[in-house]
This record gives sequence, C-alpha cells and structure tokens, in this order.
Amino acid sequence: MNRLRLFATLLIAVSILAWAPRITLAHGSVTPDADLCVIQIGYFKAHFKVYLPETHQHEDFCEDLPGIGNSVFVMEYEHDGLAQTPIDFRIIENITGQGRFTNLGHIEEIDNLDKITVFHHSAAIQPDVFTVGHEFDKPGKFVGIVSVTRHDGDGLYTAVFPFEAGYTGLGFWPWIIAGLLLLQLNYLWMSGRLGALRNIFVIMLLFTASTFVQAADGPRVPVSRDGHFQLSYTSELQPLVINRIHNWILRIVDTHGEPVTGASISVQGGMPVHDHGLPTAPRVTSGPEPGTYLLKGLRFHMRGHWELEFTIQAGETRDLVIVAVEL
Repeated sequence: MNRLRLFATLLIAVSILAWAPRITLAHGSVTPDADLCVIQIGYFKAHFKVYLPETHQHEDFCEDLPGIGNSVFVMEYEHDGLAQTPIDFRIIENITGQGRFTNLGHIEEIDNLDKITVFHHSAAIQPDVFTVGHEFDKPGKFVGIVSVTRHDGDGLYTAVFPFEAGYTGLGFWPWIIAGLLLLQLNYLWMSGRLGALRNIFVIMLLFTASTFVQAADGPRVPVSRDGHFQLSYTSELQPLVINRIHNWILRIVDTHGEPVTGASISVQGGMPVHDHGLPTAPRVTSGPEPGTYLLKGLRFHMRGHWELEFTIQAGETRDLVIVAVEL
C-alpha cells in the first residue's frame, strides 16, 4: 500500500509539472541578476526597473507590467560612462510576431518605427539616473528600445526588450493550490473514501502522466503559425542529451503533403523560463533529399523546456514554426 501511495503521489507531481504554465521571468536585453534586473547596452550596463506608482506604489517590475496607467522606467547606471552619454528611449508596438523572442534584428526590419511608436524620449544626458515616464492607456505587447552613442562617436549601441503592459500572469499559486487538492484527493482515495470515483481518478492520473511522457519523449510534427508548412525532424542524437553539438534532419511539407524545396530557413530559440537563447548559432543548409534540410551546430546546455523558432521562406510564402523540446 505504501508503494502504491508513493506511485500515485509521483503521478500527481508529474501532472502538476506537465500542466503548469511556464512563467517568463525576463527577456530581450534585460536579464535577472540576483535581486536586480540588468540591461546590457553594448558594453554599458545598468540596473533596470519599472514602477506603476498609482496602482502598485513602490513595487518594481523587471519588464512585464501587471497593469496600465502611469509608468516610470528607471535605469541606475552600473557603468559610469552612461552618466555622460546621451540616452535615447523609445517604446513601440510589438508588430514583429516574435513575442518574447523579439530582438534587434527584428526591429531593424521595420520600415517605419515612428508609425508604431507610442513613446519617444529623444537622446539626452541624465547624469545621475535615467528616468522617463509614460502612461499606457490600454494593455498590449510592446518593445522598449534603448540607444546610446558609441564611445568613438560612430554609431549607436542599442538594446531591445519586449514586454507586456496589463500582464495578468497568476504565477504558481493556482498550481500549488491545485497540487494540494490533488494530494487531498489522493489521501481520500487511498483511505477508500472516494468509492466509485477511484477508477476515474486512476484514469485521469495515468492519462496526464502519459501525456507528459509523450511531450518529453519523441519529436512532434508542428504546423506553422499560419498553416502553410509542417515540420518534422530527426536528431542524430538518440536520445537527446545536453552539452553535445549535433545535427538534425528537418523535413518540411506544404498543406498538400508535398516536399517544400529551395526554402530559406533561419533558426533561433532558447529557454523561455530561464530567458536565455541557444548557446550556439545553428544554421540550416540543404538536405540530401527533396524537402529535407540539415540543421547544423545545435547544442542544449541544460535540462528543461526549450523552444526553437524556424522562419521558413519558400517563394512568396513566409511562415514560422515553433518546435518544443523537453530535456
């Protein structure tokens, strides 16, 4: 009986992990560092925080804002050079379609930044601490762009950070409460008090555990965001392991199941929960057969949930495929 109870408890823990939402801590050029958030602008660094004084008083946020209204963006210089350098700060609507993976390259592809700019503070020197305010009148997805003049005066260093205003993530508490309820149900089941519900409970646990194992093992065949392509892959590492550079064979078909040939494919990705990208810069070349492509130089350096974003351009059709990998 003790072994059976332990097994059921482990299944409950697995189910919580399988269905719990993944919380994004930070992204872009702002990263958590101990109890502070740090923004990296070229070789410059600053402590970064955002306030919502009307609704959250002195509470500060790394990027995503739980509400709208008046906001105050603050950078406390970690590098003395920032105190003597003009800083340009801009907030734009995030129209890239890349979400939390938005980077400077995506911003540079936008033809007219002014058209989607919701706030702009022209370059100016703030000698002690950089502070700007903006009032968000509606929730949405945005990108902050911070630019400073290079030390040689030739060009700019720029950092970007995607964020949401009106972010309503609930964190882990609902899942902790759900876990406690499941443990209580487990106790009632083991004590025989659930009666006829016992079999239903067993089926639910086994289904959840099998779903988690299937997600963690074996490749998926995801469809692209707009439905134009389907991508599958085979890794030369079976099973996938960490800290090994390896290659994948990608297979891409269209909506009719026909191989997609001559496509241009770029890849990026990372761990959304830990807010970092891939440790290598993999690239995609043509494969040995029609509709196949070789992804070279891929490495995962830690266990957990990874996401790879494949941008596929085939003729006039461009679409995005996200591949989730559990290690």
